[in-house]
Amino acid sequence: MADRNIYEGFLAWLRQSWGLLPDSEELIPMLMAAYTPAEASLLTEMPFEERTIEELAETKGLDRGELRSQLDEMAAKGMILRLTEGEKILYRLPDARFVFLRSFFWPARDNEITRKTAAHVNRYYRDGFGANWKDVHTKGLRAIPIRQTIEDPRQILPYEDTVRVLDKQNRFAVAHCACRTRKKLDENEPSCHHETENCLHFGKLADYIIQNGLGREITRDEAGEILAMAADAGLVHGISNWQEGVDTICNCCACCCLYMEAFHVLRHAKGMNLSNYEVRVNHETCHGCGLCVKRCPMKALRMEDSDQVQNKTGKITVLTPGICIGCGVCAHKCPSESLYLKRRDVLDHPPATIKEQRKRFLAEKEAVRGDSLIADDRQRGKGEKTIPYY
Repeated sequence: MADRNIYEGFLAWLRQSWGLLPDSEELIPMLMAAYTPAEASLLTEMPFEERTIEELAETKGLDRGELRSQLDEMAAKGMILRLTEGEKILYRLPDARFVFLRSFFWPARDNEITRKTAAHVNRYYRDGFGANWKDVHTKGLRAIPIRQTIEDPRQILPYEDTVRVLDKQNRFAVAHCACRTRKKLDENEPSCHHETENCLHFGKLADYIIQNGLGREITRDEAGEILAMAADAGLVHGISNWQEGVDTICNCCACCCLYMEAFHVLRHAKGMNLSNYEVRVNHETCHGCGLCVKRCPMKALRMEDSDQVQNKTGKITVLTPGICIGCGVCAHKCPSESLYLKRRDVLDHPPATIKEQRKRFLAEKEAVRGDSLIADDRQRGKGEKTIPYY
């Protein structure tokens, strides 16, 4: 009972950051699986904005060396945001979404704790956690097209060009896909054959991952190679949903990605935000082989009989309107090059910055809920210029 009270208190504190932890039978067990009672107690009332170890030691009334050791250990588990800026080391508490849907599973550690936690997270995502994204337009990720599949690459905007996105980065890290990792750790989830170590991160987020052993540093060329292999494997490039200072390109599969699951399983109107492209089919050259249908992560394509084609199958590829996210996965391997991405008539520009993305998300979510998502605006993440929470 005493331990339960510790976790109840920790949950109440986490809800001071973002009011996005719906009640569920999985919620407290999830916290208990990941955090020891001592860790949950220590992190209760841990600030959501950056603090030095001296400030935290004074607040907690603990020895600096002892506290540093504990926080560094939790940073290596993805439970604490720890960043080095020059000679200064800063710590802050991330919200539960960042931990359980991202950082905790980046290292892909397979042990009793991660397996038990993964099972609770997977169930909780379907039992309320995933509903947080249902009624908002501004998601955390946006589909970014495979460049080679675009009809006219000269029109591609800088924030949708993987080449230019990579060229703007100065630090690269790769971690394991958190979604595929937590699914693979849970024996009750469907199996996935895709590679997991292909989640790319840049800038300060890359620094955080490298410094705390949550992933490894790579070069710009290695990042490009990972994107190429992901495209070949049929994975969707999902990029941070803002234009400047992007820090992530995920490579998402339809069976594990939380945004894909939101669409296919939770039946949200959409998962990640769409790119500004939509697939088109040249029926005159289509072989009717059906490979594009198999590769489409959204099930937006189907084969139909047609007496207007001369191919051996007598079938053509047909697009279901409104479902295509403009990723180019289908067109990338088309043997007859009959599929391509065409720019949409109406463009949907993502927020300029992460700060603007945060504001849009909160405004949209609060409009649905009718109340504030944060108990105290001062907890709104003053460190949002460094590590996002989406």
